[in-house]
Amino acid sequence: MAERRKVTIRQVADAAGVSPATVSLVFNGKGEVAQATRRRVLEIGTQLGYRPGSMSKVFRSGRAYIIGVVVGHSGTPIWELTYLPYYRGIIAGAAMEALEFGYSITAMPVKPSGDLGGPIRPDGIIVVDPGPDDPLIKSAIDDGMAVVSAGGHSSSVESPRLRSVRYDLDHGVPAALEALQDVGASRPAFFRGSVIDEYTLESQRVYLAWCATEGIEPLVFIIAPGQTPIEGARELLSGVRGEFDAVYCINESYASAITTAAAERGIPVPETLAISVAGEAHSATVDPRLVYLNLDPITLGAQCAKLLIDILEGGDPDDAQLPMGLDRPGQLP
Repeated sequence: MAERRKVTIRQVADAAGVSPATVSLVFNGKGEVAQATRRRVLEIGTQLGYRPGSMSKVFRSGRAYIIGVVVGHSGTPIWELTYLPYYRGIIAGAAMEALEFGYSITAMPVKPSGDLGGPIRPDGIIVVDPGPDDPLIKSAIDDGMAVVSAGGHSSSVESPRLRSVRYDLDHGVPAALEALQDVGASRPAFFRGSVIDEYTLESQRVYLAWCATEGIEPLVFIIAPGQTPIEGARELLSGVRGEFDAVYCINESYASAITTAAAERGIPVPETLAISVAGEAHSATVDPRLVYLNLDPITLGAQCAKLLIDILEGGDPDDAQLPMGLDRPGQLP
């Protein structure tokens, strides 16, 4: 079967008795073209199977219709285990939302200087887990891009082209800690990595505020640079930092390290050590012994893309906040 050749704008113009420029105006909805001519060009274009190239849209607008997703922590030793699955969900959610509006998604590297790398200049970027006053945000805004941070930000930059989507940690983290109290825990520890980003810092801030309200002495354990999660978990459970009977983990890799270290020491979970974790309660690796503070990376990515596209299309959206529900997989019917 012969391959069908693409119909060109010149062929439509010749068949309709007009110039290629008129065909372009008609199919792009631009300019002043007589209604009779417009109808004739559209009818002939449809009959011939003409499809305007997507590059014409790019040239008309001066935009690439590309959104970059910039992920952090990619240089850390535990990147693949701890962060990569979560970031894949964000990219997938952003891609599905962007497709509805005619945009493409690409993952973007960051240079050591803090500037974007790669050969493509996107119209805007989604910055996942930015650090405090992240230089990438300022660099992108100064370069004329729109920016949405996934996880919140504390940038000193103020711009109508900068927005954020964050989880409602102010309600979510206390709910997860109270769930530990509900099973008899009296002093939950807070287990996190050494990477400094807005999500981690905000989670810790809420934990400390909750401890102050409850009259509980906080215990924050930060995995040392170069230390693996399991090594940190073993150190925490050794008791060198003090006594505790529960742990709140900021992601599932850290929770897995705690459960592994607990099994090595013969500590029953959750009977002796209760654990809550910010993670995906419906993933394939769910542990029914844990309480999950639900993170939804697909929804987060989709919401970030929606906000970013709104900005790019001339809108002025508000920052967004995602609710966080609790799941107890072991109690599901």
